[in-house]
Amino acid sequence: MAINPLQTQAVPASPRDVRLQKKNDPVTTDFQSLLQSMSAPEEAKSVSPQTAAELLRIQMMQSTLALSGDRQDTATQSERAIAALLQGLDQIPGRQMRSTAALETAEAQEWTASMPATSTTRDAEADGISQTAAEFLGTPYLFGGEGASGIDCSSFVQQVFQAHHINLPRTAREQITVGSNVAPGDLQKGDLVFFQTYASYPSHVGIYLGDGKMIHASSGRGEVTVSDMNSDYYSSRYLGAKRVI
Repeated sequence: MAINPLQTQAVPASPRDVRLQKKNDPVTTDFQSLLQSMSAPEEAKSVSPQTAAELLRIQMMQSTLALSGDRQDTATQSERAIAALLQGLDQIPGRQMRSTAALETAEAQEWTASMPATSTTRDAEADGISQTAAEFLGTPYLFGGEGASGIDCSSFVQQVFQAHHINLPRTAREQITVGSNVAPGDLQKGDLVFFQTYASYPSHVGIYLGDGKMIHASSGRGEVTVSDMNSDYYSSRYLGAKRVI
């Protein structure tokens, strides 16, 4: 007897199949739009925050399915589609997915790189101060002097820093009260170095150049010159240093 196709009864789905279909159908539906976006030209592909969130949700769903007793040994069509989409995203140059922590770290690094380096800025300013100071080399020393015909140590220091918009007091006794203290082993170019020479208080000041050298208006040499701070005379009279840049 011929069998009418309309009379054929559909095999009822088992509860297990129903559960699998409920899990798989939403995933397939959610991914149709994502799969369509992957078909766009390579240069037009991008991962929006919404898409990234959806992918993260699906990755979590995959992990849940892996722990479920309903998991089949063979991957379903939806899972294969998920795997293909994730693999495709990883192959897009510059579009690799990164964790939230990685993104925050990258953003912090980019922000830090955009900021001017403090040490580099200070070094440049110290170089400028050293160059300005060098222009005074050979200027005659004169106690209390403040000009080209004669200048003393504290006026020399004051004028050099004033040329770089850093205002200092007039005398060495006052200049040692400004800025921050510098440890003997931490001297840097541009630091002010102080000595006790003819008086019980700070009576001489120079500008540190590095390598144990300073530029100063020397009464002994009779002019602005460069001297070795490690000499017996200056090392025995050294009081300390201040940093004002």
